[in-house]
Formats: sequence, C-alpha cells, structure tokens
Amino acid sequence: MARLDLAIRYHRDFEDEALGLARRLFARFDEAIDSLTLTPISGEDFSLSLNGQVVHSQRESGSAPRVADLLAAMSNEHGGR
Repeated sequence: MARLDLAIRYHRDFEDEALGLARRLFARFDEAIDSLTLTPISGEDFSLSLNGQVVHSQRESGSAPRVADLLAAMSNEHGGR
C-alpha cells in the first residue's frame, strides 16, 4: 500500500467530528498509516489531506470529509488501481 501521511485540520466546532474521522481512518487503514496529524485551526474549515494534498475540504464542498474521500483520492493517485 502507498505511503499514508494524513492530516486533519479542523475548526474547534468540528473537534468531535475530526476525532471520529481519525478513529475511522485508523479502523480502516491501521498500520498502513505512516502519520496522522490533527491540527486545530482558527478558520472555518474541516479538511483531510493525503501526503500534503487536500483530499476534501468542508469549506469548499459543504460536507465533512469521509473515509470514502480518501479512498477516492488514493484510487485517483494510482490511476484507478
């Protein structure tokens, strides 16, 4: 499996959602995760990044990031494999 350096950035209003997403990511990917960073931010956003690239941003999409967003990004990164 490819390297998984994940980052969740969240406004304090989304702290519970960010922690829940982190738990779901660990449940799905477990030891494949090289790093997972949770960073509170002052801006109104809740986003998920893979290897330094934003996979999903609530501010841009209107919906919270999900594990499915990461799976889609991984599929795109590897040419649909």
